[in-house]
Amino acid sequence: MKNISSFYIALAMLLMYSCSPMDHKYSDFVEDGPITYLGKLKETEIKVIGERNRVHFIWPKQGDPRGTKAEIYWSNKTGRHMENVDPAKETSFYISDLAEGSYIFEIQILDEEGHSSIPVAVTATVYGTTWESYLTNRNIMGNAQEGDDRKITYRENVDKTILGTEFEWKQDGATHAAYVDSSQTTGYLEGFKALSFRYRTKYIPEEGGVDVFYSPWQYFVDNITAEDIDAGFDKPTNTYTLPIPNDGNWTGYEFRWTDKTTGEAMSRSISGNLATLSDYNALAVNIITLFTFDGVPISTMPLEYGTVRYVDLDRSTWYMAPETRAADGSEIKMGENNADFNTTALIVKKVKSPCISHWIPGGANGSADANNVPSALYDDNYDTFLSICKGPGPSPTQTHSVGGVGPLPAGEEIYFIIDLGERQKFNYFRLVYRPAQSSHTLKPQMVSFYGSNDPDPTSATWSEIQKGIVPPGCGDPSNNANLEHIGRISGNVILPDCDFRYVKMTYDGWTDSSNSMQLSELFLGYYY
Repeated sequence: MKNISSFYIALAMLLMYSCSPMDHKYSDFVEDGPITYLGKLKETEIKVIGERNRVHFIWPKQGDPRGTKAEIYWSNKTGRHMENVDPAKETSFYISDLAEGSYIFEIQILDEEGHSSIPVAVTATVYGTTWESYLTNRNIMGNAQEGDDRKITYRENVDKTILGTEFEWKQDGATHAAYVDSSQTTGYLEGFKALSFRYRTKYIPEEGGVDVFYSPWQYFVDNITAEDIDAGFDKPTNTYTLPIPNDGNWTGYEFRWTDKTTGEAMSRSISGNLATLSDYNALAVNIITLFTFDGVPISTMPLEYGTVRYVDLDRSTWYMAPETRAADGSEIKMGENNADFNTTALIVKKVKSPCISHWIPGGANGSADANNVPSALYDDNYDTFLSICKGPGPSPTQTHSVGGVGPLPAGEEIYFIIDLGERQKFNYFRLVYRPAQSSHTLKPQMVSFYGSNDPDPTSATWSEIQKGIVPPGCGDPSNNANLEHIGRISGNVILPDCDFRYVKMTYDGWTDSSNSMQLSELFLGYYY
């Protein structure tokens, strides 16, 4: 009996200590009856769409008919929203006035007695001006006038947040608009007559959203053409009458140039289309077309317009005095076969002409351009050439000689003299180098020009025009007969204003390679 009594006493004590805490913990709940929980929402059924400073919540009708309110908390429960709901219908509502950023929302359903469901958590992003500021326009790949329309082309769009691109332009006193959907790779601005338009791209950040975001307006502006300038340019007065574009955003033109005397940067802006640049002193002017969009000035890239007019002199009256004669006074004339005249015997008998030094008759036998004659310099045949022997080489032992013509004594000039037929004004020259040169060694590396109006050029007093000119292209090969080939033409080289009948060009520098220097054509002209 003693053992049985001890067992029940121990059992009673065990029940007392094990049951008292549980009774204490749930006493408040069991006092009013059993706990009541509402059916909770399923996270997978809740759609949360981020919008502009707001969030759109959507979930389907619920199986528990008791829930009549939705309670939402965020930001550590510093934010709270209550929404009446009908469990028999789809729920859709917004929480507005939210700061831009990422959120975790806790949602629970309540009934009229205050019973709640177990909370569920969902995440969402709220968009605003910061996100919008990073948006860029859909990149335009092509933009060209096609008949009466402006054709806009794109690559295929892969950004699913892009809806499309809006275009606006002004012409005929009205604002015009066009829209290119994101699914299109080609769009048209129909009836486009203006020089400018603006465009921006529409975005919706999340699928199902309704709030539209926009990239910044971007502007396309087109300049007038050189033909437009030609039609309205009066060279003597430097007056420009430029077109008035059919463009409601156009405001005028700007002119920029560099004074060729002082080097000063000059500019002039006009609000219309007529300008006279009375202080203009340059070779070219940059013309910019000006626009204003919503008070913001926009301008085109400068169009460089050369105001200088290069006019080549007529070479039909040019003449080179008897160039080379044998000792008996007979002329050494060129025939169809240059080799017949390029003999050592004839060249040994050669006496120096007063109008050309060290000419080498004959030339490149067998070459397509083997016609080597002094008149080649002005015969308009770009394949003929004048070949002149070089002087002493730069090393003490180096000499240049061809077929018995000895090296030029130190200090003696290499030159030719051209008779222009009458006094003529000129201020530029241009050289055409002989083709079929795989290197530059047959080109003069430095030249000088002199002029005279003395009746007899053989004893003329020469006026210096310009010395020490390095002709453009003299360091490049001209191994292509195409006149556009690099190294074939020097381009126009500016000289001081001249008024002479006789022109002497001296060869002042050459390479140590090969024996001669060869030119195909010489041009003189006047720019104004």
